[in-house]
Amino acid sequence: MKNKLTVQAALILTAICMLFVSCSGNGSGSVRASAAERVDLVYTNPGEDCSSSIRFSWHSSESEVTLLCAKASNESFFLPKKVKCQGVFTPVAFHDGEEYYQFEAELNHLSKNTDYIYKFRFADGAESDTYAFSTADNDGEFGFLWIGDVHSVADIPHRMELAEELAASAEVLLEGDMDLVVSTGDEVCYGAYYSAWQQWQHTFINQKVWAGIPGNHTYYDVFDGDQEIVDERWWDATQNQPMNGPEGQSSSFWFKYDSILFIGIDCIDSSHINEQKKWFKKVIESNEGQYQYIVVFEHYPYINSFTGSFGGTDVSFFLWQPVFDQYGVDLALSGDSHVYLESKPLYKKKVSADPEKNGTTYFVSPQIGDRAREIESYVSPELFEARITSADLAQSSGLSAFKVTKEGMTHYLLDGDGNIVHETFIKAKRPYTGK
Repeated sequence: MKNKLTVQAALILTAICMLFVSCSGNGSGSVRASAAERVDLVYTNPGEDCSSSIRFSWHSSESEVTLLCAKASNESFFLPKKVKCQGVFTPVAFHDGEEYYQFEAELNHLSKNTDYIYKFRFADGAESDTYAFSTADNDGEFGFLWIGDVHSVADIPHRMELAEELAASAEVLLEGDMDLVVSTGDEVCYGAYYSAWQQWQHTFINQKVWAGIPGNHTYYDVFDGDQEIVDERWWDATQNQPMNGPEGQSSSFWFKYDSILFIGIDCIDSSHINEQKKWFKKVIESNEGQYQYIVVFEHYPYINSFTGSFGGTDVSFFLWQPVFDQYGVDLALSGDSHVYLESKPLYKKKVSADPEKNGTTYFVSPQIGDRAREIESYVSPELFEARITSADLAQSSGLSAFKVTKEGMTHYLLDGDGNIVHETFIKAKRPYTGK
């Protein structure tokens, strides 16, 4: 974030604490865990407008926790805002047998372009580590990180270590202006394992706003020779993304960050497609005039990443392309295939004749870590700006950084060594609104 700590208006926040519990507390044995060990799976998620609203999700061994929040300049938390919350005891079972209290809260009326810190205080007065986030500036100039398919798992720590290193490289590239992380899913190898989610703690996400949608691995139940796709229950148990999705699906959502309207779609359960389309149109129409760019992200690719044919997984392109054309979606981000793909701006299934007026650029992210895949011959190579088999990337890994300006968005693909291997400028189709 640029020009941090310049807003001096008083912090006003309200919290919505959900899921109250009447059962007896867990973790109250004769030997109490340290304060740092009493909180886990801390996520800072976006509110609908990230210049003033942020959401939180965390787990604790305590049934009652107080959230303390202050501006980052107030390192001593002198006279912080205090939000007393109660959690629900193990609402979703993980196969590790972990017991926990789940907490959710939302902070509103925050100051834009401001760094905040927060921590948790327990009933005995002990306090957790400090976490951080920054609100959007709303000046049309910022950066964000896009990551996918890390597949974190406790016995392969290299994947998370590499993700951490690449995120640091991206932040240097964006000159520190990287307060948002967008994930197209599969950050964990198996959603049903608590230890997989724990791999993400005490990493860069504890200092960023995290916006991620489920992937097929998020849905995966216990792995015992077979992978069974169940539902989004483990995602729901760890995230507190905006509750503004289509009816019956909490794992699709939208939010505004500076000049971008982000729309996250849970495509793993395709039974919601009709409701999703109606909701999608309503979201864009209700936010008309409040964004310069529209960025849609889901897990399964819109275009077959191996052959370049339209359809992708569950024919996503044919399901969404007419809608994207109608509403002028700028970027469509996806993952799953473990190869890198970037189309030229496409409109009505062809390269746009006027990309400053219409056309959606479709992306597929490479994975981080092992699990490289190969690209086959492409059906229509003229439709694509770049396609890279993940085996050709250093350490078979990559992620993306976006630098957003009023004139357009610059996309950087970084390989596993943190080097820029591909760069594209996508021109703005709308004027900057300043809202």
